[in-house]
Amino acid sequence: MGKLLWSPTEEQQSQSEINRFKQYVEQRYQLSFASYHELWKWSTAHIADFWESVATYFKIEFRSDFTHILTYPADRASFIGTKWFSGATLSYAEHVFRRATDTRPALVFQSEQDSRREVSWEELRGMVLRLQVYLKNQGVSKGDRVAGVLVNGVEAIALFLATNSIGAIWSCCSPDFGEASIQDRFEQIEPKVLFANAEYTYNGRVFEKEESVRKLAECLPSLKACVFIHDKNWQMIMNSTIPQGELQFTAVAFEDPIWILYSSGTTGKPKAITHGAGGMLLEHMKALGLHQNVQEGERFMWYTTTGWMMWNYALSALLMGNTLCIYDGATNFPDKLSLWRFAKETGVDHFGVGAAYLISCQDQDLKALEYMPKTIGSTGSPLPPAIFEWIHQQFPETQIISLSGGTDVCSAFLSGCTLLDVHAGEIQCRTLGSKIEAFNADGIAVYEEVGELVILEPMPCMPIYFWNDAGNQKYYDSYFDKYAGIWSHGDWIQITKNDGIIMYGRSDATLNRGGVRIGTAEIYNVLNATDEVQDSLVICVDHENGSSDMLLFVQLKSGTLTDELKDKIKKSLRREYSPRHVPDQIFQVSDVPYTWSGKKLELPIKKIFSGIPTERAVSKDVMRNPEAVNGFEIISKTWNML
Repeated sequence: MGKLLWSPTEEQQSQSEINRFKQYVEQRYQLSFASYHELWKWSTAHIADFWESVATYFKIEFRSDFTHILTYPADRASFIGTKWFSGATLSYAEHVFRRATDTRPALVFQSEQDSRREVSWEELRGMVLRLQVYLKNQGVSKGDRVAGVLVNGVEAIALFLATNSIGAIWSCCSPDFGEASIQDRFEQIEPKVLFANAEYTYNGRVFEKEESVRKLAECLPSLKACVFIHDKNWQMIMNSTIPQGELQFTAVAFEDPIWILYSSGTTGKPKAITHGAGGMLLEHMKALGLHQNVQEGERFMWYTTTGWMMWNYALSALLMGNTLCIYDGATNFPDKLSLWRFAKETGVDHFGVGAAYLISCQDQDLKALEYMPKTIGSTGSPLPPAIFEWIHQQFPETQIISLSGGTDVCSAFLSGCTLLDVHAGEIQCRTLGSKIEAFNADGIAVYEEVGELVILEPMPCMPIYFWNDAGNQKYYDSYFDKYAGIWSHGDWIQITKNDGIIMYGRSDATLNRGGVRIGTAEIYNVLNATDEVQDSLVICVDHENGSSDMLLFVQLKSGTLTDELKDKIKKSLRREYSPRHVPDQIFQVSDVPYTWSGKKLELPIKKIFSGIPTERAVSKDVMRNPEAVNGFEIISKTWNML
């Protein structure tokens, strides 16, 4: 068990949204739960009752009512085809605008080059209404796709809401994606209209995108129109006369698509993961309201791009009556405190970022900011115990909420709970309705030992399908080919004795040392605490004779890798964990490769060192720093000759 860092006060517990929900369920079903764990067990044993309770507690407005809450597929070899709230229709955008008010802004936006801007609900409504009319005039209707190559800004929010309001399907890429990776995504879904930023600014530099977007548009024969933000067409739309009447909201079936997200595509064409409107509405209300304790009138921020599922997740703070605070640009420009200053000055209650950014801030004195958010959220990769402790030192009254889930579910099924303590290195709980266990190699649930994360019951946030996936074959292969009728997520976890969760990294990048599985997160925990090391990446390369080599790559803050530093790293790994954690070889690299969502490219690097050509092992278009692969490629050629 990790070090106890934070415990909720009696007032925090009693006033939390999850406690109110617990009391609601107890009264409705004449039950009594002595702990969160008992509530979780009920929610995963009575799936239909739980999700109906979420819908009624958050007052979901169904245009037409449901006949059945949960219908399992006839073939129980997977969850594919599970039906939720059959017959129900609703509108996500309508639920956003029912929170409209004159008492607080809808959005607060700031970027590297733009000063802070507050957007009222009236202004947002006007933007959405004008865009709704434009889309309809372009022939966009229910089921059509609208795509964006957009920065995280006010326009992206308005465009999504307009798209959703007419029952169309949204899909977006960040403009920092490579041209080929955007084309690979949008060719699959055949959008009718494309919106894009002609340029974007990052780390003080301006990047032109107009030419590449125009080339993209030429490759999409389905397009009826391509509009650049702030060009004359955009200005014409924004200056058009608002038609009489209120916004119109097209109700869609619970299982109709709301948006299409994409797998990382690091090793092949990205899968187009399609989520349902009703599933996202219920799941995000549960995840944000019950588990992050997001309450009406607060301010929510998650630093993200439009190409990461956390953009969609953060957007749903509007459902909860929050002001959504948006920062676009580099986290370290002009310095590492830029994001923290924005959060303090805008009064952000819920501050969320990727774990890598929090790790990078260890050398900063955040106490001097005199800022104390209600929660600090982290995701993207495991948050090391030492960083938990550092955050707590900086923000002793703040609840640290580490999340884990993914694009697959566009949410977090491991998250926080204001009824529970926070321990260093542990995610607080499995979320309600998420029947998650850790399976050992024999497919048996284990506790206080490392196992593979599996989900034993369907959830409404699971994909309704993958776009253009004949017979759902890609969908099945992604999650169900390991255990019949059980979702295998691809993460190593340990469920602790206090029912928290420790993440150990991706199971497809697991380090196998003498038959013992080691999570890459354990290696990184030690390297993150090593003064000389800026970043690191570790892989295990398997050989035909059954042996393997563990290779560690380190990016140093300065200087070169000496034998003394190698010995220091090895001794630290042996002392903190075991002799099995000591790598066979350590190499110095100039940079560690990441995807745009902040995940280290462990598996592609492993493939390169296994002899697979780089162009087949990794798609550089989806990388934040594609040049980082070059150093690994050079080392691999030398290493493979040994």
